Amino acid sequence: MENNSYKDDLGRYRTQSLFWELRHGVDTNKYPPVFTTKDEDIERDGITYKSMKKIYMAYDHIPGYEYEFAIDTLGSWDHWNKLANDTIPELKNMIQSWRDELDIRLKALGLKALIHASRDNDAKGVQASKYLVEKGYIQKRGRPSKEEVERELKADTKLKKEFQSDLERIGLKVVGDK
Repeated sequence: MENNSYKDDLGRYRTQSLFWELRHGVDTNKYPPVFTTKDEDIERDGITYKSMKKIYMAYDHIPGYEYEFAIDTLGSWDHWNKLANDTIPELKNMIQSWRDELDIRLKALGLKALIHASRDNDAKGVQASKYLVEKGYIQKRGRPSKEEVERELKADTKLKKEFQSDLERIGLKVVGDK
């Protein structure tokens, strides 16, 4: 069910004007902001603006496959795609950073589940966790772009540090790892 207040008078999806921080130059009486770009909800002049990031992170979904979130939050998959692919770099980069963070969270959860499943000799749990960690849900295609390679490298480096920290915390050491 699409929310009509998320469209302008010409029936176009609102993008920047939906966010408190990006509302500049917009008639806020006609197009009041609904969300904040902040990590947490904020209150301004007695109005609470919901954190879209907080809502996004509350869903169990895979980055790029946010259908349920899109429908529940904006009422439209097309509107979510418009936001995620907006020509305004600030908005596009913000959503990409949410996707990157969610991807790291899913990998971390998958790795932790692998550790627990291997301790319990749970073959099905190991396979399911491996599927998440290796992104088995993504269709394979040609060579990745330079940006994708760099983003993956950053995410993997951060994840490896977190994983190493978890191993050290529980008293395990990976033999042969440098």
